[in-house]
Amino acid sequence: MTDQPPGNNPPPPDGGYPPPPPPDGGYPPPPPPDGGYPPAQPGGFGPPPQGGYPPPPPPGGYPPPPQGGFPPPPPGGYPPPPPPQGGSYPPPPPPGAAGYPPPGYPGGPGAGYPPAGGFGQPGGYAPVGAPGFGGAYSVGDAFSWAWNKFSKHAVEMIVPALVFGLVYAILQGIVNGISGAFTSTSSADGFELSMATGGGIVSIIGAIITIIVTAVIQAAYISGVLEIANGQPVTIGSFFKPRNVGDVIIATVIVGVINFVVAAILLFPGFFVPGYLFVGVPVLLIASAIIAVLFLFTTVAVLDRNLSGVDAVKTSFELSKANFGTVFITAVVIFLLLLAGAIACGIGLLVAYPLVALIEVYAFRRLTGAPIAPPTQ
Repeated sequence: MTDQPPGNNPPPPDGGYPPPPPPDGGYPPPPPPDGGYPPAQPGGFGPPPQGGYPPPPPPGGYPPPPQGGFPPPPPGGYPPPPPPQGGSYPPPPPPGAAGYPPPGYPGGPGAGYPPAGGFGQPGGYAPVGAPGFGGAYSVGDAFSWAWNKFSKHAVEMIVPALVFGLVYAILQGIVNGISGAFTSTSSADGFELSMATGGGIVSIIGAIITIIVTAVIQAAYISGVLEIANGQPVTIGSFFKPRNVGDVIIATVIVGVINFVVAAILLFPGFFVPGYLFVGVPVLLIASAIIAVLFLFTTVAVLDRNLSGVDAVKTSFELSKANFGTVFITAVVIFLLLLAGAIACGIGLLVAYPLVALIEVYAFRRLTGAPIAPPTQ
């Protein structure tokens, strides 16, 4: 039995849904196939009525984004970042550009800072001969300062000086005694010349040992004096701490070689010109005095600035050459102090040698513009 729907309506088409009502039923007819909608699939729903709805989006669900991934910024936004140039920041403006003061002025590039690498010399001091190099110095101030510091540290300085003096005297006695046992003498122009081979070898060995011992003594004693110049408290043990002994030996040997070469040049004609030594010896003494002035601060430079032996010789030479008159007077005062100490049966050297070491350190610090502890009240 076939059921018929009431009325005169035809049976529904295959698919289970009735067709739309006739035009007189209040519904518009379906849109034609070319109205922008695909035809209904069997078993599906019909297209929506025309009007009020946009066409469906293309497959994928979203419109393709514009090329580049992002829309351009609206007018008035931020400018694009600068191109990379070794980093994420633009290079600084060149010196002298508008709005920037030139180097050396307050706020300008490098204002108030020394150049890279310190101040040009090991130890943080200005190079010798540079503008502004040196400070206020007088020999009278040097002696006053040295006496003030010696009087405040007399025991601490005299005891090491006594010990080192005994060591040096014993060493010289041994070397001279052995050398004298192998020495024969001859005379030329009234000057005795030691020519024995054995005595010469002993003298050379003794000279090497003396240089080493002297370097150790100087390195230890002046190290203690530098602590006084730095304003540090000192004890007797402060003067028995040698340092930079190798560089002190090298500097001493260099100065010794310079003295030897000068002496050889000045005395060599004496072997061929009779009577020349009466002229050559005074000239040699003058040359030796000049060398002593030029290299007066060699050991102090090694210990105070931690320089190599070669650099210390150069530093002392440049410093003394730039202040030759002042350094010459200082050397004369040092010589007179040592001479007075030696005249006083050698006992005076226990005072003279500490004063000499203090004067050398004070002069070096002042002439190089380095700081130094004020006199002790």
